[in-house]
Amino acid sequence: MTFRDYFHLFSTVSQQAESYDYFLHFIETPVPDLQRYPELTKICDWAAYDDHSFRLWTSLPLDEFEQRFAEIVPLPSDSYQLDYSYNLQDTNFF
Repeated sequence: MTFRDYFHLFSTVSQQAESYDYFLHFIETPVPDLQRYPELTKICDWAAYDDHSFRLWTSLPLDEFEQRFAEIVPLPSDSYQLDYSYNLQDTNFF
């Protein structure tokens, strides 16, 4: 059984004043192993949803997080979709 921190109870993001909940979905591209990028653990927590998706929690607003993610993970921006998780509640990626 895998524990998923959906409510951000055990955050590794220090001094978190606000928490943003994002959904990251990779589109027709091999999903990178996010553990290969230790810099990501400094800006977010994540849980795997399936073979192509992650749920992310961070203290960064979406535009700032997208910029930092693009700097850390070298992928073209059209190979993944990043959005607030509540915007994708009626979308079925699975």
